[in-house]
Amino acid sequence: MSDAEDHLTRRTFLAHAGAFAATSLAASARPSWAAPDASTSSLGDWMEDDYGLPAYHYTGPMRFPNSPQRDSAPMIPDDPFFLTGNYRLTLFTHASGLYQILTGERAWGRMNQGDDRWGGANFATVEISGQRHDLIGLDAPAAIAATKRFGVGFARYDYALAPSLSITRVLSVTPSTTIGEGTSAFLTQVTMRNSGSAPLQLRYSEFARAKYQQLFAAWDDSKQGPTWPIQPAGSPINGIVTASFTARGKRRLTFPPPGEMSRYEQFPPTIFVKAISSGLTAVSHTDSAHQRNIGVTAALTLQPGEARTLAFVTGYTRDAASIDSLCASLAVPASAKPLGSAFGNAWLHVLPRFSGEADPVLRHEMLWNAAALESMTTWREYYDETVVPQGTMYDYIWGNMASSRDLAQQALPFCHTNPAVARSTLRFIMKRMLPDGTVQLNEEGFGWCPSGAQQTSDQQLYFFLLLAEYLRVTHDARILTETVGYYPLENSGHGTGLTHVRQSFLFLRDRVGTASHDIICRWNSDWNDMFGWWPSTIPYNVEFVVGESHMNSAMALVILGDLASAIDALQLPEAAELTAAMREFRSELHAAWSRDLADRTFPRRAWMDAKTPLGEDDMWLEPQGYTLLIPEFSIERKRRLFIQLQNRLLTGEALGPRQVEKPMTRSGTPQGSRENGGFWYALNGPVILGVATFDSAAAHDLLRRMTFSNYAALFPDYWTGRWSASDSLDSSLLPTNGLSIAIPWCAHAHAWPLYCYLRLTEVITSG
Repeated sequence: MSDAEDHLTRRTFLAHAGAFAATSLAASARPSWAAPDASTSSLGDWMEDDYGLPAYHYTGPMRFPNSPQRDSAPMIPDDPFFLTGNYRLTLFTHASGLYQILTGERAWGRMNQGDDRWGGANFATVEISGQRHDLIGLDAPAAIAATKRFGVGFARYDYALAPSLSITRVLSVTPSTTIGEGTSAFLTQVTMRNSGSAPLQLRYSEFARAKYQQLFAAWDDSKQGPTWPIQPAGSPINGIVTASFTARGKRRLTFPPPGEMSRYEQFPPTIFVKAISSGLTAVSHTDSAHQRNIGVTAALTLQPGEARTLAFVTGYTRDAASIDSLCASLAVPASAKPLGSAFGNAWLHVLPRFSGEADPVLRHEMLWNAAALESMTTWREYYDETVVPQGTMYDYIWGNMASSRDLAQQALPFCHTNPAVARSTLRFIMKRMLPDGTVQLNEEGFGWCPSGAQQTSDQQLYFFLLLAEYLRVTHDARILTETVGYYPLENSGHGTGLTHVRQSFLFLRDRVGTASHDIICRWNSDWNDMFGWWPSTIPYNVEFVVGESHMNSAMALVILGDLASAIDALQLPEAAELTAAMREFRSELHAAWSRDLADRTFPRRAWMDAKTPLGEDDMWLEPQGYTLLIPEFSIERKRRLFIQLQNRLLTGEALGPRQVEKPMTRSGTPQGSRENGGFWYALNGPVILGVATFDSAAAHDLLRRMTFSNYAALFPDYWTGRWSASDSLDSSLLPTNGLSIAIPWCAHAHAWPLYCYLRLTEVITSG
């Protein structure tokens, strides 16, 4: 598909997206499961900025001392945060005014590492007639009292100081418009207004700590391996102040030759600040804690009625010569509006508008989800591809780009809204593939995929899931005909995309294979990572070989058929043998799956060995959604299965069906949490799509359950599910219903609702 065709695909979608009017909330009675409508909230409310884009007015507290705890950690973190960014920048902005500058280009790292493990450090002060006011900080009075608004590409803080001084700080990020590109910096505008009758003598200062830290899992002692000491400070030049770092290993061969995969970041970026406005001076200083801070300062006099704006750019780069061009790309356009990102019009051009959606809440949420995914999307230098990271603990705390199955799911809506990202994700997964079809699970550092005990059986299935949808929507044969490298890229050769697909299929069929019931094996785990440790007492080595997965099998029955049809539609002669083999294996698998199901209402979860079933009498959600999507599974049987699902997994749940009917006793994972009975976006999505094949109204109901607006009505005191969420939330089986031990901002919470919305829109449009 050419770039022009790709643009046309996006433009056509933007013109037609949104056809939920016939089933909008406004046109239907409030569902019985919904909580009472809360017109006001102590935490804040959604609004629109001046561009008509979603924004949140946060009015809640900075600290949550009464937060429920698990493992001695609060489940509602202090200092709520929002994420904005582009393909080359990830910026977390907090209610306190603190921010975190993350780079994910090579290895996940933080450029302004704070005193806390998960936190940045930055400072802003204003002195008025010798009196200093701190604008940033959890306990700073000015920060607590400030008006706080966050939205697509911006964070805004409004302060009222002294009798006559008001200050507005706006941090703006410009979106990416091309795969692999973006501005790794953001613009700060500080507007000061004197509403009094006397002049005000002011000194304004704003700094970011210059400290690089690669992100590692808390239990990973290798974080003690390298260090990144800051280089001696240089004098600011042309209004630019920089701070650079040198990677040092404590052992020989810590770093490989440049360009090769590396667990540790050998080339950390340089952080910089450039003063844009006249009167601003770029400054570097070392504080009493021996931390280097870089920023700007200005002394000025504000006359009565006068307002003045100071502007500067903060960012990072590995090429100091690029700083001026980075800053030039952040020049404020004449069309900029008061409330919103300085680059709000640019954001409008990269986002679908859903203008046909009659329900304003649903339209708002889908636009927010699309913006969140664009903001999270990250270019990775080792692969030279652009993907949507899962986020949450994996990327933003552990520095682990995990997993391939997640990357595939998170790219599904991009097949419709921005096919270039979906295409790049497919190439990324291919480049993570070994020549035998193994798909690496995750990576740390610069393209370094760790070896470990976890050997999953389903990475190929999720690759096929994304590929089938991408081909169905775009008909782009290039993804199969062009040459792509194998992992590791520096020495493993190349093959066409179709060769990668063939090797993945052979890996699934012949390496993962089937066992005594002729359904697909589970190995260490399928989607459920916990199968490597529980719920079985069967010896690990035995279970690894003979365990079978009903989830894998139901997925394969759906995906292999879809993928074979999508490839055949391209009429590639070299693909005929592959699609014939896919259909042959699918036919064998369907016969075995049907024998195993027999007259049962719903499939088991797994065979732990040849004679030990899991989920014989209690329902596990994992295989049910894909079972509902199997074409041969009759409408009558789908309805019967769904009734059982409602009775067993949905009763008492407001967000959606929980993962298992009868959770088990599991140390560290309470009954009702995560893989032991929690609510999962990644499991609810396939259920919604499956239900849509026979009951679109019920599917809409399930979609609305997992909206942020429903969460806010259900849990008015929790901020952790109002604008993003973790991958899993506790179910009603726990008093911590709606909370998670993981931090919010997970791509699943945005990708699955958006993808389901887009597919349900197709159902409505097609009649």
